[in-house]
Amino acid sequence: MERAEQVLQNAEKLDCRKYLTPSSLVAGNPKLNLAFVAHLFNTHPGLEPIQEEEKPEIEEFDAEGEREARVFTLWLNSLDVDPPVISLFDDLKDGLILLQAYEKVMPGAVDFKHVNKRPASGAEISRFKALENTNYAVDLGRAKGFSLVGIEGSDIVDGNKLLTLGLVWQLMRRNISITMKTLSSSGRDMSDSQILKWAQDQVTKGGKNSTIRSFKDQALSNAHFLLDVLNGIAPGYVDYDLVTPGNTEEERYANARLAISIARKLGALIWLVPEDINEVRARLIITFIASLMTLNK
Repeated sequence: MERAEQVLQNAEKLDCRKYLTPSSLVAGNPKLNLAFVAHLFNTHPGLEPIQEEEKPEIEEFDAEGEREARVFTLWLNSLDVDPPVISLFDDLKDGLILLQAYEKVMPGAVDFKHVNKRPASGAEISRFKALENTNYAVDLGRAKGFSLVGIEGSDIVDGNKLLTLGLVWQLMRRNISITMKTLSSSGRDMSDSQILKWAQDQVTKGGKNSTIRSFKDQALSNAHFLLDVLNGIAPGYVDYDLVTPGNTEEERYANARLAISIARKLGALIWLVPEDINEVRARLIITFIASLMTLNK
């Protein structure tokens, strides 16, 4: 037990003490151990830069939305769902993690008397019971105003990646909205356009003039706008000598990496990676700006 505590103390020095306790580490819970190691890897990957010949494989891998899946996995685990999510599409199939997430985001939303739970043995529930759970999750989303046209519980059970990502994104977006509501002077949900206006105001406040039309604007790819937002929040924090023109892929990546590094140093909870900025993944960029808003409340 003493050695297990030492392991976790070392992890704490790396800001990675999560998921495990000394007793659970000694007990050898495989899912918790995997979640712990995955968190270590995500925080300190220690990987060499991707080589040109490897890029086609990476692009093919991400074509099925795996990068968004990684972000949503991290977000769900930040809610302390049990067990931790390791493989998003597989782990959501029985609906239990989704329903836990609903309850974490909107306390009281789920009537757990209507939820089919796993048996004490930990065995998987039947497809029929999984369908009842996922249909309940979809119905809850519709009741809460989510846009879930064409999504059924069977899509989640069958691991439909596009539709599963769509549902989880709307749940994450609601979580962001609830957080933003506490920051809004009106106490109302903040739309994407209001979040964008806030970001633009920070740019102006910092004496910069970069601008974007929406979170899908390709001008975001060089990260200049995000760096200018950070400059408005924390004047002098962005060393513009380190900011590149963003004319090449390498320069855009360096800028995005700098923006993420500064945001984390300011205490923001950041889910995306530089490629998400360079490729202008609107959903993930919204989460970036939303995290900055919580710093500036």
